Amino acid sequence: MKRFASVVFVLALAVPALADILQKKSGTFVEGKILEVTEKGVRIQLVEGGEATIPFDDLDPYTVYKIRDKRVRDSGDEAGARFALGRYAMENGLYDVGRADLDSAVRRDPSLKDEAEKVVADVEERDSAKLFEDGSAAMKAGDFSAALIKFQSLVDFFPASKFVEEAKKALAAATAEIEKENAKKKELLEALTKKKADAKAAKVEEGVKGKLDAALKAFDDARKLNTDGLEAEGNTSVSRADKNWRAAEAALFSAKNLVIDVASGTKDVDVLAAAKKLDSDCDAMLVVVYGNLGHLWAVERYYKEATKWLNRALAIDPTNHFATEVKLLVAGQQIRRSYSPERDR
Repeated sequence: MKRFASVVFVLALAVPALADILQKKSGTFVEGKILEVTEKGVRIQLVEGGEATIPFDDLDPYTVYKIRDKRVRDSGDEAGARFALGRYAMENGLYDVGRADLDSAVRRDPSLKDEAEKVVADVEERDSAKLFEDGSAAMKAGDFSAALIKFQSLVDFFPASKFVEEAKKALAAATAEIEKENAKKKELLEALTKKKADAKAAKVEEGVKGKLDAALKAFDDARKLNTDGLEAEGNTSVSRADKNWRAAEAALFSAKNLVIDVASGTKDVDVLAAAKKLDSDCDAMLVVVYGNLGHLWAVERYYKEATKWLNRALAIDPTNHFATEVKLLVAGQQIRRSYSPERDR
């Protein structure tokens, strides 16, 4: 997949979007032009027409943060207002920008230093304990992927926490359990592909080939949706590009599920070979789709959303050059945003 050079990508991150993009807590996005900001929410002119009033309580904390950050900067970036915004960020899990805002407020008004340190300490005590508790509960429930995320977040965001050492041990245990689960899944798939047909083998083979045809169609649908997403991206329709690529992901998952059914229900060598190739093609296309989504949201400066998709691409293909390059660029932008007192959001 061809992309702009890295320099162009970095410049794109710094160019304001043509429309405001608001992310809701549900994960959906609203695209339009903000007309009014109140203490409780925003009024927005929607791209598709009409207006909507959205309470802050319905919006993702980072979206609320960006809106309030602009108000603070527009009003002169007074120390008290910057401190209040930093407190909001810390209390809502935006630790990097929260710490940066508190530091900025203290530089403007050193008398805020003790209060800022208390905010950080209170959030660290509360959130690190909650992360450790949630991670431990996930381990007990056998949800090792969720446990890994909780423990890793604790280690990354609260390195001075009293729970860090135990979290690191739990991280290793969760990783080992995930590796065991993956090994069992692999063994199961291999066992299913070797299962012999019963007395109704002919009928089963016919049904299997029908599923293979359906899987191939789902893969073709995904390729078309990916192309439609690129076209939408080129027309600067973020929501339509996102919708097409998410639909492409769903089509590829459907194809992969059908491939598993095919592999477990046939002994035809040619069908098995076709299923194996299609499964590999689906993985390759997933890497492309995830890379597109990562790039889309990185350009819009939704770095958390971008990183999520880029990580999915790298989970399938850790050597993928495009996903690696975009992720490094995103990390650089996040570092710049976190540590620069005058940062462009």
